Amino acid sequence: MFLLLTAGCVGASSPVRHLSSDICLVMPEQTTREEVISFLGEPDRKMTTDENLELWLYLEVNRSFARKMPLVGDKLGTQNYEAVTVTFNGELVSTCLYRQFDESEFEKFNTELP
Repeated sequence: MFLLLTAGCVGASSPVRHLSSDICLVMPEQTTREEVISFLGEPDRKMTTDENLELWLYLEVNRSFARKMPLVGDKLGTQNYEAVTVTFNGELVSTCLYRQFDESEFEKFNTELP
């Protein structure tokens, strides 16, 4: 019985991100790059803004139970996105912004990125 209970934990090697709560740990003008990585992990994308600041983007996709169903899930349920953008001025966080999107809003957001 014990083996059955622990077998589910064997493959879970990567940490789970919870952007909506983890982002509260990031404080502009106080948090360093290293601390952001320890809080949120490696960013999904790194970009440079027009102002020559480095911007890190973190994305998370949330699917409803119905959306996760095989074969019919794409036609059922909902899917939304969470995005966190962290901008650095040197080694410190300059700005940090959390946003949540539905599918159509996310498509527009994704096309506006540099």
